[in-house]
Order: sequence, then structure tokens, then C-alpha cells
Amino acid sequence: MGKTQLLAPAGDMACLEAAIAAGADAVYLGGQRFGARAYAGNFDDGALLEALQLAHFFHRKIYLTVNTLTKEEELAGLACWIAPFYEAGLDGVIVQDMGVLECLRENFPDLPLHASTQMTVTEAETALFLKGLGVSRIVPARELSLEEIIRLKEETDMELEVFIHGAMCYSYSGQCLFSSMLGGRSGNRGRCAQPCRQPYCALSKPQDHRKGRREEQYPLSLKDLCALPFLPKLLDAGVDSFKIEGRMKGPEYVAGVTAVYRKYMDLYEQAPKDWKVLEADMALLSGLYVRGGLSGGYLDRHNGKEMVSLQKPGYAGASKEVLDEIRRTYLEKPLTKSVKIEAALQKGKPARIAAVCEGVRVAQEGAEVQAAQKRPLARTDVEKQLAKTGGSRFIAESVAVTMEEDVFLPVSSLNELRRTALDALWDEMAKRCQRPGKWERKEPEKQCIAGAVQNPAGSQSVDRSGFWQTAVYVSALSMEQAMEAMKSPDVARVYLASEALMEREETGALWHAVRERKQRDAGFSFYLVLPVILRAYSKAYFETLLKKAGDGECRELIDGLMAGGLSGALWARRFGWEKAVSFQHSVSVFNRSAWEFLMTHFSPDSYTASLELNKKELAGLPAQNMEMMVYGKIPMMYSAGCVRRTKGECRTAADFSGRTAGIPRRIFWGLQDRYSAAFPVLINCHHCMNTIYNSVPLSLHQYLDEIKARHIRAVRLDFTDESCRELMAVLEFFTGGKGEPPSSYTTGHYKKGVQ
Repeated sequence: MGKTQLLAPAGDMACLEAAIAAGADAVYLGGQRFGARAYAGNFDDGALLEALQLAHFFHRKIYLTVNTLTKEEELAGLACWIAPFYEAGLDGVIVQDMGVLECLRENFPDLPLHASTQMTVTEAETALFLKGLGVSRIVPARELSLEEIIRLKEETDMELEVFIHGAMCYSYSGQCLFSSMLGGRSGNRGRCAQPCRQPYCALSKPQDHRKGRREEQYPLSLKDLCALPFLPKLLDAGVDSFKIEGRMKGPEYVAGVTAVYRKYMDLYEQAPKDWKVLEADMALLSGLYVRGGLSGGYLDRHNGKEMVSLQKPGYAGASKEVLDEIRRTYLEKPLTKSVKIEAALQKGKPARIAAVCEGVRVAQEGAEVQAAQKRPLARTDVEKQLAKTGGSRFIAESVAVTMEEDVFLPVSSLNELRRTALDALWDEMAKRCQRPGKWERKEPEKQCIAGAVQNPAGSQSVDRSGFWQTAVYVSALSMEQAMEAMKSPDVARVYLASEALMEREETGALWHAVRERKQRDAGFSFYLVLPVILRAYSKAYFETLLKKAGDGECRELIDGLMAGGLSGALWARRFGWEKAVSFQHSVSVFNRSAWEFLMTHFSPDSYTASLELNKKELAGLPAQNMEMMVYGKIPMMYSAGCVRRTKGECRTAADFSGRTAGIPRRIFWGLQDRYSAAFPVLINCHHCMNTIYNSVPLSLHQYLDEIKARHIRAVRLDFTDESCRELMAVLEFFTGGKGEPPSSYTTGHYKKGVQ
């Protein structure tokens, strides 16, 4: 096992220097494009190149965050933007978007690629798939327990980068649309407005709106993570990199937190039996810009009230004494390396100087040395001038001067020669990490994308003009909703949440309804929807589900699965599923390369359009396999947290173990915000997770004609907490124009999109 890396954040050059001074082995930072912290200072292109030189000078690594969903027009400029940093020796890139991953693989085959926590990697199957694509490091979801991290390392033998300190999101990273839908600021684009830090009132009956004075709590605001007490177990597990969150925080935070973790990592390496955390160091971490207190996060629990800051989660300010000490120790001392300087002054010849650092030697010549007319140069004066290395990254360890008697050279010439030599030494040392040669753009190979123009049975029909005729699909959370939707002859496909099948012993009525509908309409298809999040403990659930789906008449009646992530499609393949697979919008397709990625590796029957693209951006994606959600309450968050448990009303065992038998039914709770909007919360005890939905449905009824004119595969109506009567009313309105549109609704990002 190699030595575990300590990885610190940097939002600007001051933070980068703070991280280096405090002992970070590597630093992750963002440029002014493609990064998931749009409001951090970030580095312009020149500063980023300077940061690479500085880090490599001190033998530190730099990882560039390119971890946002990337639009088609942005992707076109990615390779050219990365190229100068790649040539300068960039050590790795952290990515989320599959289109970005493909672009970087094609253009920079030897550039290390790290899968961002925004990819929501929670289990080994997905990690191994990414490994096969050339991904060298996984930043797993922060929701994983210590046990799951150990298992992931053992099963993949991949580099793992684990968050050990800093702010925590309530939602699985990469699966949050809360800020996006409420304010147009997408967390997937680095612009999160943090609505999870606002007050909400938990409602056991979501239809109960509380008027007047409300209990002001913050059930979605997690305490900051502090994994310091878990450091020995994480080190023993072979975690390759410890990651500190905080690219939007200042240099005092970066230096202080980095120094504490550096101290305890080194102590454990030197004397593991004597390792213990001092209260003074925990107090230091607790006072360094912590919001809502500290907890061990998910490392030793699945969720719980103790992880949540129910009171207003303001930052705990650090004391002036602590900040002053951090500044004196790490920020006010210049970062330097020792240099040996040698000089030779001989009449009638150019002054010569050599500078040596870490085995790198450069020599420079200056102005011609003259015979002294009045006052000759004294050796001590020459040594004094050459030792003045201020303003450079060097400090003179020794100065050796060889000179004749009675020579003269202006002090300004000596200073200029010294500066020239040190600059040349800096440049020469920077070259050690540069990649040889110039980058040349590689055009992606054109491929025949499997499944791109297939027309599976039941997906759609062809009209007289030869174009696809857009079908209507329905997604249902309950068996009753699914059976009601099947009554409509206009519905060509029904998706049913797999939990609805798993929690019922008697499913005969469902299969009777599916069989009857298929007899009336040979083109009708029925799919099961897989959980968006699958973790190692989900294996029992998944195996039971596929066994149930493959038994008896179910085998003939179920036409496919809808995956909410790569894990769903990969697990289906692993467990021998041979029928069709579609992808939910939670598998974000933001650009054509991401679509090609899915088609190349999975050949899905269909993919669901991203809910964050506008109509112009959607028009740039292939229509043949596209489904578009045109009605439904958008899932804003998928969370390992549980508002019901936070309220102390959890009725399952405290330690979740992935049970599949005797699990209580899914139930809806609600969250009411300070404006009295009520957000339905699906309490899903099958997987011990919550899904928080928008308070009003998306409804694109006024744009239906122009959407269908694009001849996409299907428009889809997603039903969550609607009754069967409400479902039929919506169906009749969208398919026959009968009735009225929803009394309140949102058009989402269809018109404007996100920045």
C-alpha cells in the first residue's frame, strides 16, 4: 500500500500556497470553466499555469475539476482549453459528465481521469465499469459507510479518494435539482443556492399545511463532516487520498484543517499504537468555519438526527487568536527552497553565475566585468547582493564567489544577473513535470451507434410521412396508478416502480391488467423502474426483484427495465437480464457525446431528456430514442437521509441491513417551506432513503405540439402522489385535450434552461 495522499482545496492562489505550506500532498482547483464551484475565486488560464508550476516546484500534484454537466456548445471547446494545462503537466482531471469523459479519453489518453463524487458511484460494478474506460480513481458518494468503502477498495483495487472534512450535501451529489428548479441555479453546473440550508416544517401528512407560526427547523441541513477520529480505519482500509472540502473557503481554513490532518496522518504512520486525537485539535477544527457543528457523517451510520443541524446552520467563527496563529505559521512565511549560488568575476569577461537546486543547475552570463577605476568590488558586497533572493521562490543556502582583484560591476548588473539565473532555474525545474511535445487534437472516431434508429415493438408507430409518431408513456409509483393508466388506449407504455411489485405478495391483478392490455394492443409495453441509487447492500433486493420478474408469466409480460443510474443497467447485465433497458433523466444526457456513450456501451431502448436543458439545447440531441417528461412532480433530491427518522418517528431498525421481507410500504410525508409551499417526500423503507419532489408539477401542455413536432420517441407523464381519478384527468387532458391544466404548475427549464 502506498502512502495515503492528503488532498486540499484551493479557490485561489492564496489558498494554494496555504495548502502547500500546511502539508498537502495534492491540491484540487477549478478554472473559470467547467468547474462545480462557479462562485469560488477560481483560476484564470494564466493563474492556472502558474499554479501548476508552483505545485510541481514543491513536488505537489494538481487535479483540475471539470466536474459539471456540459452543454454541447461548451464541449466543443473543452480539449483546446485543457491542452496547455496538459502540456504543463496537469496531474489529473475530476469529471462528472460522460461526454467530458469521452472527450478527454480521446484527446489525452495518458491524462489520469478521476470520477467525481457527482457521478454518484456507490458500488463496485460501476467503479469497475469506469475502470475499464480508463478511469484511475473513484471519488465515491459521501453517503458510503466505512464498511462499504473497505468493500469497494477490496472489490475494485482502484484508487479511492474519500472526503474526510467539510460541508455535506443532503442529497446524493449529482442527483439534486432543488436549487435548479427553485431558482434556476443548478448544483450540477456549480451554482447551487443551497435551499437545503433553509427552514422547513416536516409534515407526516403532506396535505396538512400549517398556517401562522411554524416550528422553524432545518431538517435538510447536515452538520459538517469531520472524519479525524476515523483516520486509522481509513488508513488501514487502503484509501488512497483523503479529500478536504472547501474550495469556497479562505486560506486560514485551508491551512488550519490541512495542518491538523497532516499531523495525525504522520503520527499514525510513525506510531500507530500511540495514536490519539487531542481535544485541542478537535476544538481547532470545530472553530474553523464550521456550519452547524461536526459529525462523522455516514461513516458509522446510515442516517440519523445526530447528523442534522436542526437549528439555524450559521458558521461558527474562528477566534482571532487561532486565525492569527495560523497566519503566522503558514501564511506569512514565503514558500521557498534552498539554492546554492556560484559566481565568477574576471576582468574583460562576462560575469558568470550558476544556481543549483535539487540537482538542477543553470548558468547565466551578464555584463562584462571591468577593471576598477575608483572603488573596486569587495567580495562581501558581491556575496551580500547575490544572497538577496527576495521575490523569488528561493532562499540562498550558500554563495560562493570567485573573483579577481580590483574588478568592478554595477550593483544593478549583479542584481539583474541574479534575477535572471533564478528565473531560469525556476523555468528549468518546472520543465521536470511538463509533457514532451505539443498536443494535437484528435477527432473522435465516427461509429455506428447500436440501437440509434431501432423501432422496438410498442415504442412508437410510423406516420404516413415516414417520421416517428410520438407515443405517450406513463410512469407510476403505485400498482393502482399503473393499472389505471393501462385502461387508456393512448398509453403505449407503463413504467412501474419496482418497489410496488416487491411490497405486494399478491400481484395477480396487475398481471391480469397487463395481459389484457397486451391482448388488445400488441404494441403496448410494460417496464419496471429500478431504484436510482443502488449500493452494496441492495444486492439482495435486486436479486429478489429479478427472480420475481423472471418467474412464470412475469417473464413474458415485463418488457424491460428503466435504470436510474449506470449501476442499474450494469447490475441488470451482471444478473443476466437480456431484455431492454431504458434510462431515466437521473442519468444526465447533457450533450451528444453523452448520448453516444450510452448507445455505445448499453444500446438502451430509450433515454429520458435532461430536465435542465431548454428546448433549443434539447433539439441538439437525437430524437429517435428520446423520452421527455411533460408532466409530473420532479424529484428534487434523492437522499440517504430521512426526515421521518430525523423527527424521531422511524419504525424500522436503527441499523439498515438491506432487508427485503416484511418491509413497511412506502409512504408520503411532506416538507413545508417558509413560503408555505409543500414538497412531497417519499419515505422509501425498502432502501432507507427519501425522495423529495417539487411542490407543483412540471406541465408542458402548452408546448406539446412543438415537442411532438420533433418526432421524439415519447412524451411521458410521471405520477407520484396523484389519486387514480387525478391520474385519469391528467391523461385525458394531455391525450385528448379534455378538462383543465393543473391549477398550479411549472414549465421547468424548457424555455430558459440553466446557465
